[in-house]
Amino acid sequence: MTKDHLNIEQVFRDRLDNRSAMPMDEFVDLALYDDSLGYYSKNKERVGVGVGTDFYTSNTIGTLWGQLIVEACTQILSEREIEMFTFVEIAAEPGCSVLDNIDHPFCSSVTLRLHDPIEVPEQAIIFSNEWLDAQPFKRFRFDATNQRWWEIGVSLEEGKLVESAMTEISNTLFPHESNDGYTIDWPSGSIHALNSLLAQQWSGLFLTFDYGLNRQVILNERPEGTARAYYKHQISGDLFANPGEQDLTCHLCWDELKDCLKKNLFRDIGLQSQESFLMTHSQSKIRNLIEQANGPLDSKVQKLKELIHPQHFGSKFQVLWGERV
Repeated sequence: MTKDHLNIEQVFRDRLDNRSAMPMDEFVDLALYDDSLGYYSKNKERVGVGVGTDFYTSNTIGTLWGQLIVEACTQILSEREIEMFTFVEIAAEPGCSVLDNIDHPFCSSVTLRLHDPIEVPEQAIIFSNEWLDAQPFKRFRFDATNQRWWEIGVSLEEGKLVESAMTEISNTLFPHESNDGYTIDWPSGSIHALNSLLAQQWSGLFLTFDYGLNRQVILNERPEGTARAYYKHQISGDLFANPGEQDLTCHLCWDELKDCLKKNLFRDIGLQSQESFLMTHSQSKIRNLIEQANGPLDSKVQKLKELIHPQHFGSKFQVLWGERV
C-alpha cells in the first residue's frame, strides 16, 4: 500500500467524521480533487502514451486536433463575426492548450486549468475535451426484494474502502422496477457543472467532446453501472484500488445535458459522434490534408485516422454543441 493510499484513507476518516458512510460523489471529489492527494491535483503527466500516463485522448494528437476544432467553430458560427469571440478552453492539462502553435481567427483565447475560476467573456466559444466526465457522480442500486432504490456510499471496514447502502431514495427519474442489484452511476456533477457555466450571461458557442449515453440506456441497459477507473492505461471496475492515483469516471447522460442547454436558451443543439462531427464541420481541413498527404502512411493522415476512425476515437467520443444569441 502506497503512502498516498494511507494518507487519503486518513483524509477519508477525517471527512467521514461521525457518519457511517460518505456519498459516492463526495468520495470521487476527494479522490480526484483533494488539494494535496487528489488525482488531478498532483503534478504528474496523466495523458499520453508515455510511462506513468493513464489514458490517451484526442488532445494528444497535437496541432491537427486544434486545427480541426478551429475550423468547426468557424463553420458553425459562419453567420456571426468570428473575430468577436474569445475562445475559452476548460480543464486543459498543465502546460498545453488545444490552440498551441495554431493561427486562429478569434479575438483572444483563454485556457482554464484546475482551480481556475470559470469567468466567461460576453461573447465566447466554450470548448472542453473530457471535462464533464471528470466530475463527481452518484451511485444508486435497486433492491428487488423490497422494491427500493438505495443511494450507495463509501465506508471503511477493517481499514478497507467498501460500498455501503446509505439511504432509500424516491426519484421519479429511475424505473419503478428493475433487476436486483441494478446499478446506476448518475453523472450529477456534470449536470451541476454545465448548469453553473450556462448560468453566466454570455452568448456564443458551447462545444464539448466526451463520452456518454442516452437516459434510457443508462437506466435500463447498463446493469453494472458505467463507472470505472483508469490506471496506467488499464480499465477497472474497482473504484477503490488506488485512491488518488487513478482516474475515476462514468458515462455522461446526453439527454440531461441537452436539457441544460435548452433550459438556458441555447438553440441548434446537436449531438454527433466525433467522426460525424469532424467530417461535417471540419471537412475542408480534412480534404486539404488528404490532398496534400504523401500517401496513406503520411503521419498527418495517421493522426486523422485516430481522430475519426470508428475503431479509434471516431465512435468512442461524441460531440455536444449549441448556440446562444
